[in-house]
Amino acid sequence: MKTLIIISALLFCLSTNGQKASATVATSKASVDSIYIPVDLDDCFKQLDKMLPDSIKLTIKVLTENEFSGRYHLGLGMWMRNNWGLWKGSRLSKYFNSLDIYHPDDMTGVIFNSYHRTMLGNEIKLNEQVKFYKDYWEKSKLDDLGRRTKEFDLYKLGDSVSFKYNYGFTTKDQEKKFDEDICAAKGIVTGKDKVNFFIKVRLIESCDKSGIVSQDNKRAVIYDSKTGKTSKPKKRIIVYMKTGQENWFNYNDWGTPD
Repeated sequence: MKTLIIISALLFCLSTNGQKASATVATSKASVDSIYIPVDLDDCFKQLDKMLPDSIKLTIKVLTENEFSGRYHLGLGMWMRNNWGLWKGSRLSKYFNSLDIYHPDDMTGVIFNSYHRTMLGNEIKLNEQVKFYKDYWEKSKLDDLGRRTKEFDLYKLGDSVSFKYNYGFTTKDQEKKFDEDICAAKGIVTGKDKVNFFIKVRLIESCDKSGIVSQDNKRAVIYDSKTGKTSKPKKRIIVYMKTGQENWFNYNDWGTPD
């Protein structure tokens, strides 16, 4: 399937009146798997100018900046994120990384806002845009830290806590007892790590002689900062914990007393 078909389908999604856009869009001769990826913001503008027909450009111009970004985020925006490799460490994503922009949605936002401003002959104000996203994530981190601190403070030394079985069950019988609310593994908080939000728990009841599954890397994901890619662990590791033993857990693995 040629790039032209992909672009035509894209423009169908973008059309505000639900009708197909012009099929005379200038496209690359590359196959779908080798679509040209811009090197920077200016190059993004050039590629968008080639891709979008005049009818779409006129529509964009009459929209406000927020309307443009909001309306096209899932159409054109998704196409850019997928085909320009913004999730996969492409050269364009690395260009944005050099600006301290790391999330593909934020990259899309900068491209859209800048393209819209350029079309209207306005200043891009790239530094201002970058600051907006950096401030947003900084606030998000602080908000998340505040939430976790508040939740973590509910755990006190000596508290009795209930296990949430986030890593599965040791036996079907244990799972059945938990589902039927017959028995839940319980422990006592014996230590707290306020920096990493970990609690040390001594298991006092497990509802099964096998104990509980305290760790399982089945759903773990390893991120490679050099390639920007994620992968699963090469080896499955399951750790069991029996009654009387102590171990460190993320505080979310245990429920606080009611």
